[in-house]
Amino acid sequence: MTQFLTQDSLIPPYMAFPRFLLDKEGLSETAKILYTILLDRARLSQKNDGWTDEQGHVFILFPIKNLAEVMHKSEMSIKTALTALEKETLIVRKRQGAGFPNSIYVRVPPETLAQTDRNLSVRQTENYPTDRKKTVSATDRKLSSSNKEKNNMKRANSESKDNRTAYGSYQNVFLTAEELSALQSEVPYYQEYIEKLSRYMASSGKQYANHAATIRSWALQDHPAPARRTYECKEDESL
Repeated sequence: MTQFLTQDSLIPPYMAFPRFLLDKEGLSETAKILYTILLDRARLSQKNDGWTDEQGHVFILFPIKNLAEVMHKSEMSIKTALTALEKETLIVRKRQGAGFPNSIYVRVPPETLAQTDRNLSVRQTENYPTDRKKTVSATDRKLSSSNKEKNNMKRANSESKDNRTAYGSYQNVFLTAEELSALQSEVPYYQEYIEKLSRYMASSGKQYANHAATIRSWALQDHPAPARRTYECKEDESL
């Protein structure tokens, strides 16, 4: 049952619908709502470490299956909407590899920033470079040489401290490229363990200090190493 709002009522959680989408007549309603959801997720990425690339661009991970569940749409509808948003240059998708969701970069028309609360970084409005081309951000162009050096050092320290990528349906399993490569060679069905860990942490709220070590531990429990046979005997025993 619904109720009237009063001065003391708590407003339910909401997503801000970008005004400029009202003028995008070529986009379907599904595509517009999908963009709103992606933009909302991008805001979360802004507030958390580890969700920017080497150029400082914010990205998100949102598997198509999960988007379909959130929007109560078919996966085909989500794929069609993502393609439409990409044609409008409102998002850029970058492949991560087989079995893993694409990185999604949400973009905003520069002229709309003056109409918003500016929660989005200016860097989000810049062109994301292709694999064969790099661009210099407006922020870096404005920095003096000394400030640029400090900014590069700060970025390098941040990347060395935590250069992990999020995996799993809930994007909560963090692994470095080296850890992922090691798991691929050491753990059979490593992707299933990544999904298992992702679902368990999301449902239980439990956290682990080292996700790669946890996956190895679980795999060893499921597939213990065979016991080593010994042919030694005591002095009064015979083989």
